[in-house]
Amino acid sequence: MDKMTKKILIVFVVVVAAAVLIFAGVRVYQQKEAEEKGEDSLPKTEVGKLLAKDLDLEYPGTPTEVVKLFWRINKCMYNTNMKEKDRKALYQQLRLLYDEEFLKQKGNSEEEMYQALKKDIKTFDDAKNFISSYIVQEDDQVKYAEVDGREEATLVASVLETSKTTESYAEYICRKDSKGRWKILGWKQITAAEAEK
Repeated sequence: MDKMTKKILIVFVVVVAAAVLIFAGVRVYQQKEAEEKGEDSLPKTEVGKLLAKDLDLEYPGTPTEVVKLFWRINKCMYNTNMKEKDRKALYQQLRLLYDEEFLKQKGNSEEEMYQALKKDIKTFDDAKNFISSYIVQEDDQVKYAEVDGREEATLVASVLETSKTTESYAEYICRKDSKGRWKILGWKQITAAEAEK
C-alpha cells in the first residue's frame, strides 16, 4: 500500500469513527430527553397517582390489595385538600372496588354516597382529625369461604387517627365477581379483641 492510499484509509477510518461517536451521542441525548419527558408526565402527588390508576387494566389481585387501595384512596380524600372534581374522580375510583350488591343497597346510590362522604369529610376536618396510618391483614391471614356458590374473603384492617390517637378496627368481606375480581361487599366495626381472633 502506498502512502497516499494509507492516508486516505486513515482519514476514512477517522471520519467513520467520528460519525459513529456523533450518532451515539445524539442517541444518548435523545433517549435521556425522552426519559425526562416520560418522568415529567408521571403524576407526582398521591391524588395524581390514584387518579392515573386504570382499574380496568391493573385491578388489585387479592382481597388484601383491594382493602389497601380502599384505604389509600380514603386516606387521600380525608387528609388532602383538593378540588371538587378531583375528590369526585377519586370517589369514582373507590366505587370500582365495591361489589354490585353493595352498590344496589338502599342509600348507596352514587349521589347519596358522595353527599354522605362529603359530610363525613367535613366533620372529620372540623374535628382536626387526620388518618396517620392503616394496616390491612396480609394474604396469609385472610379467611376464605364459599357462600351461595361464590368465593368470599374476610379480613381485618386497622386505622390510626392522630387527633384522637385511637385505633379503630373493621372487618371487611370481599367477594369475587364474574371477572374474578375481589370486590368489597361490606364491612363492620369490631373491637381490638375481635381483631385478634
